Amino acid sequence: MLDDLDRLAADVFEGYLVRKDLAQQFRGQYPVPTYVGEFLLGRYCATTDPEEIAEGLAVVERSMKERTVRAGEEELFKSRAREKGRVKIIDLLRARLDARSDAYKAELPSLQLNDIHISDELVNEHDRMLTGGFYAEVTLEYIAALGRESGGQPFRVESVRPIQMSTRDALDTFVAGRAQFTGGTCCSAAWAASPPASPAATRTSCSPG
Repeated sequence: MLDDLDRLAADVFEGYLVRKDLAQQFRGQYPVPTYVGEFLLGRYCATTDPEEIAEGLAVVERSMKERTVRAGEEELFKSRAREKGRVKIIDLLRARLDARSDAYKAELPSLQLNDIHISDELVNEHDRMLTGGFYAEVTLEYIAALGRESGGQPFRVESVRPIQMSTRDALDTFVAGRAQFTGGTCCSAAWAASPPASPAATRTSCSPG
């Protein structure tokens, strides 16, 4: 049963609230932080209908199983990208400016890949990849001709679907919601100084001071 606190949280953080009991089902099962599973649950299980929750859980489990890279599976995912032209993975996405080529290069740690081609537009749209990176669902292309042109790197980031907040400006909106939820400024200030890794939220409480 939902109480007043649950309803307030759901209104303020619409689409980012997940049930803790559902989130626990994925804890430690996949090589990604817990909040990645929480985010996907918020996307597919934001309902009180048991059948819809069951369907959403199946989608989340399939996504985690098919798109997270376990140790030793790096070459398998690279091979899939080559054979199919692209592959979708969930990973920490980072980027840097390569001054020698005057172009941005991306990094996907779980695939042990760096110097991945990525467009200026994607970097500018998701600028947190330049300040430590963020978790995202990444569509990674394999383009053999591009590899020949660039001296061996055939991978390119085609698209990005953020799991963590991907821009610095997005934090302002989330902090404002936090202030509305707590009815005060103490917690919003704390979150502004040390923002959460992800907007996905489980039920929490906060007291002044």
